[in-house]
Amino acid sequence: MKSPSSTAKTTSPIDSAPSIADFDKLDGVLRELLSEHERLLALAKEHQRAIATADIAGLTQCMTAQGEVIQRVAALEKLRQALVGRIAAATPAVATAGNAKTLTISMLALRAPAPVRDRLTAVAAALRDLLNTLHREHQAMRQAAETLSTHMEGLMRQVCRRLSHAGTYARGGGFDASVQVVSSLDVRS
Repeated sequence: MKSPSSTAKTTSPIDSAPSIADFDKLDGVLRELLSEHERLLALAKEHQRAIATADIAGLTQCMTAQGEVIQRVAALEKLRQALVGRIAAATPAVATAGNAKTLTISMLALRAPAPVRDRLTAVAAALRDLLNTLHREHQAMRQAAETLSTHMEGLMRQVCRRLSHAGTYARGGGFDASVQVVSSLDVRS
């Protein structure tokens, strides 16, 4: 027979409700994520400047800094996911509404106490807007890089065409390496 002290204590949903401290921690993590993403946006603009001016050293520094920021974002994201999971598990109405992958901060904010609710909603909206802006910036950089790559490929084809004495291009317009032609280009005069 089990003694009363050996029986497992069951917690009711009221006992396991997330504390205001959990919501405050989430607010803090979201603010840190916002700050790191603002750094990423500034670095994206520096990245664009480095590409536009062909500054290889600046590009290298920018990419290194972006890598560091991304590592911090990844660590903060793990912490955010853990906090969201803990809050969702402790809030029965939220836990049954969906899993942590489809759960939004706005949904959690509805369950937060009044002083934190407004802060969470505001920081979630600011983070969402910033992420959308960052996405647009990265899309623009991607398009610019693809355009530059296509342009450089065209320039290389023109140079190869000028150096080709025997018409060594294949039908597709690419360089036909099966025919070897010895050429030189005087870059001094």
